Amino acid sequence: MGAVLAMIRYARFAILGLALIGPAACGTLGQSNPVSQLGGALLGLGGGGDAAAAPAPATSITREQVAAEPGKYVRVFTRNQERWDTNVQSGSNGNRSTWVDSASVSITFENGIVVATRGLVRDLMAADVSETSAAIRSGGGEAQRRHEFLTNMDRISTELLQCRIASQGAETIERLQTKQNTTRFEEKCASETLEFTNIYWVNSAGRIIRSLQAISPQAGYLQIDMF
Repeated sequence: MGAVLAMIRYARFAILGLALIGPAACGTLGQSNPVSQLGGALLGLGGGGDAAAAPAPATSITREQVAAEPGKYVRVFTRNQERWDTNVQSGSNGNRSTWVDSASVSITFENGIVVATRGLVRDLMAADVSETSAAIRSGGGEAQRRHEFLTNMDRISTELLQCRIASQGAETIERLQTKQNTTRFEEKCASETLEFTNIYWVNSAGRIIRSLQAISPQAGYLQIDMF
């Protein structure tokens, strides 16, 4: 029974991923498509038009604050909770850094890619994303990910995922009323029981400044803006 329930959860995760990615690929919200309207309104995945449709953050970061303290802020929208928050850095180790929000939820990044969370419904306990980072730097390619999830039995479940990263071309996004030129990458990953699609917006310096990243079947997706 436990295996069957796990498969149902993984299938639901895959369906959610496809529903969320669809509106982003279109660039504008499909007015006749309820799935497009839902995904775009909640996550603001595309360029300036879609981003404007995302829920208004509870607090705001001004351009003046970002200019005065670059690299200090990470804004995160937790889709399952429909909640924005601002994360501040709590520690770093090499190319990894950990950021904590007002609810003590923490996210650890490696070069802008999520490798661990703590405090969500079902956390991503650890991940090896080195091949994904290399593929993005190379403009696309194949990658293998290793994810470790916490199960309902408080045990670690390991998933090995095969991924394909491809550039979707140039895309202009808007943040803090400022337009920024980026290259958009999509990463499609799958294992025997799990599949999802991540999206990364990379600036001219090679830095991921916006992303939509899958965490776990229960925690869903996070939209992340790194300032």
